[in-house]
Amino acid sequence: MSLLPRVSILWRNLFRKFRLEQDLDDEVRAYVQILTDEKIKAGAARETAQREAMMELGGVEVVKEQVREIRAGNFLDALFQDIRHGLRMFAKNPGFTAVAVLTLALGVGVNSTIFSVVSTMLLRKPPVRDPDRLMMLSSRNPGAAGDEANHSPVSPPDSLDWRAQATAFSGIAAASSFENSDHATLSGGSEPERIPGGQVSANYFQVLGVAPLLGRDFLPGEDQAGQDRVVVLRADLWKRRFGADPRVLGRTVKINGDAYTVVGVMPDSFRKLWLFPEQLWIPLVFTPQQLSPAGRKERSLSVFGRLKPGVSEAEARSELETIARRVAASNPETDKGWGANVMTLQEYAIQESNASTALAFLMAAVGFVLLIACANLANLLLARNSNRQREFAIRTALGAGQFRLARQLLSECLMLGLWGGGLGLLLAVWGLRLLRTAFNWNEWGALIGEQLSIDRNVLLFTLAISAVTALVFGLAPAFQISRRDPNADLKESSRSATVGREHHRLQNLLVSGQLALSLILLVGAGLFVKSFIEETQANPGMNPHNVLTASVPLTGTAYKDPEHQVAFVQNVLRELARLPQVQAGAATSDLPFTFPASVHFAVEGRPVAKPEEQPSAGYFAVSPGYFGVLQIPLRAGREFKSSDNQGAAPVVVVNEAFAQKFFPNENPLGRHISISQENSAESRPTSPRWSEIVGVAGNVDELLGQQTPRPHIFEPFLQRPDPSMNVVVRVGTEPGAFAGPLRKAVWSVDKDQPVTNLRTMDRVLQDAGQGDDLMAELMGAFAGIALLMAAVGIYGLIAYLVGKRTHEIGIRIALGARRREVLALVMRNSMSLVLAGVGIGFLISLGMPRLVEASFEGFHVRSGWILAGTPLTVILVALASCYFPARRASRVDPMQALRQE
Repeated sequence: MSLLPRVSILWRNLFRKFRLEQDLDDEVRAYVQILTDEKIKAGAARETAQREAMMELGGVEVVKEQVREIRAGNFLDALFQDIRHGLRMFAKNPGFTAVAVLTLALGVGVNSTIFSVVSTMLLRKPPVRDPDRLMMLSSRNPGAAGDEANHSPVSPPDSLDWRAQATAFSGIAAASSFENSDHATLSGGSEPERIPGGQVSANYFQVLGVAPLLGRDFLPGEDQAGQDRVVVLRADLWKRRFGADPRVLGRTVKINGDAYTVVGVMPDSFRKLWLFPEQLWIPLVFTPQQLSPAGRKERSLSVFGRLKPGVSEAEARSELETIARRVAASNPETDKGWGANVMTLQEYAIQESNASTALAFLMAAVGFVLLIACANLANLLLARNSNRQREFAIRTALGAGQFRLARQLLSECLMLGLWGGGLGLLLAVWGLRLLRTAFNWNEWGALIGEQLSIDRNVLLFTLAISAVTALVFGLAPAFQISRRDPNADLKESSRSATVGREHHRLQNLLVSGQLALSLILLVGAGLFVKSFIEETQANPGMNPHNVLTASVPLTGTAYKDPEHQVAFVQNVLRELARLPQVQAGAATSDLPFTFPASVHFAVEGRPVAKPEEQPSAGYFAVSPGYFGVLQIPLRAGREFKSSDNQGAAPVVVVNEAFAQKFFPNENPLGRHISISQENSAESRPTSPRWSEIVGVAGNVDELLGQQTPRPHIFEPFLQRPDPSMNVVVRVGTEPGAFAGPLRKAVWSVDKDQPVTNLRTMDRVLQDAGQGDDLMAELMGAFAGIALLMAAVGIYGLIAYLVGKRTHEIGIRIALGARRREVLALVMRNSMSLVLAGVGIGFLISLGMPRLVEASFEGFHVRSGWILAGTPLTVILVALASCYFPARRASRVDPMQALRQE
């Protein structure tokens, strides 16, 4: 035989011997050594033989390339062979294949659904140019703690000082809401409409890195008084209200009663910035009062900065902190102790969302569901592979190695994972549709719901968990196969054999783990569900039924006069009183359960504290009849009358929490307090305006399930008018059907005033949950899925074990065992692993109440019956799952069992 054929044969033999796990360099040296030995046998010297061998092979790199080609070809051939074999096996067992794919798809689907929320809120970059270079500049409040300390707004003078002195930024821009509101009234052409809007500096869009879709953004100088009558629209508002007409440029629109010229349209990408819901922008013009020394106390601006090339976030933060210390030293009366903070816009959005903790709990919950699904999958694979023991034993006897068999199993698991992941992705699409409709508790939630989608992060996550899940839990059967003796497998496949104890042990461990995870998840879900039930069943302090609410923010120069504000509200209430459906109507500056603004106050006869140390309370300006409309009980004194107007002595009503906190063991009626609005410098007069307490009202919560009521102060609207008013109407019919008449009543007084945010008071309470109901529903759903999957898992295991022991059970019955004894035997063995899993899960779940209370501020729920009842629920479900296979075992016909192979 010539040399080259011998080398080819040696190569193939060597490849089979070393297989794919050998190092490439070792193979090359082996090939060279074989040829060298051939030449030495032919009589050549060793050095000459090595040199000639290398020359014939073409050098080390050539040999390496040849080995790579052989490896790739053999690996692909082997892979395709494994896939073809796996497909044949799945086709022979369609029931197993369907159950395995559906189980994995359910676990992957719920994970992908929740991860899409995580991706939207925590991972997705803002749709601006170079988002990692866009920074949020905030004040650091010395009187706050945690994230709130670093998120304080910036005062106009501070923002101008930062802009003038900072060198780390290519540009610094500022933004603010409209006066007293985050919305502007857009009127003219069609009915007036409240639009989310903002006031921004002229360089705002350049700093953010967003170019206009149509027209231009603001020019330098347009944020100066007299040159600021221009407006930029967002594309969705342009399309909806102006029909996407490009001739909108140059058109005049009315915003809060003043004329503005449209100069540009921003793209829909701004809609993806859920942190910034504005649909129109006008230039930000600072008033002389805002730029005065006292203006440094009025912190209301959001400030953005874009880093210069080569400047890091840490360097910018250090520079801004230095500037803030310098400004504080120059203005100790207003800025003492205040600092500055710099963070990326994405990081700021994450912290502002306050959703990280809730999302972490949801991801942990769906992670448990996935683990339970994978444990079910592993049990299915173990049960399936036990029926293939004889196949594996024969293949091993014919020369297949353990690595070859394990690779076959892992290939099959990977196929299952990809099929389950694909179906799970379809389930996630369906799940997202449901989630979008659930994000409806307020405008902020609706904006997030609009952005939920299957993006690249979700696709990569789904692919990763599908592959990792299949491979990790495919290792259990692969590891078991690799450790089995083929001779023992051939013996176990005989008629009298039963399944080995080691095989039982692994499956029992998986089922116990499923039950433990299900119990932990059920306890966590029970805490959220019970908390939500307690919130909804708690007495809110009023009667919300049959009440319709609407916001009527007064805009325009005519309503800057308090007298005109009072006249408008009185006229609207008179129009409503004429309608036969109306039982009572009133107006209020804030609705209950909407977190009213705070005011500082002083008590007459007590030492006067510094403004920042004065006590505070929630504040409402209400019209006469307000307490009657909402049926808030009056504990003492009287409510407001029409005579409590600006010509009368100032009066207030306080709630019970206020009286108990500030007048313990005293009668508050007849005492006097002086109120100063928290965010208004002009409301802090040099001479106090003392108001007499004339009534004490019952407590009304500010959020569902509130444990400690907050002190509230009520002032007569007639004495302290507010341009941002809400109408509350109690009707004798379905309140939602009264929306049309309410609008007509307002527009009969002034057709240019918008009527927005029409909600029943029941809906106001529901929205106050801020998604608590969604959290409870999701946790409950995931816990139910987990328990169902665990029940299916234990049912499948017991049914499988009973099937394996049919021969043994038949012998027991033939020898005289009673059927109830067989039933008790199977139930006893089954419940032992159930109790083990429940016991482990119960011990771990004891820490769940403290973990949840520590993670969610204000969370408090009595967890005794949850910790006691949840294990019992799991045991009952597991008992039912065990009973049916055990009952079937007790009915085995001994003659058929003895004949069974």
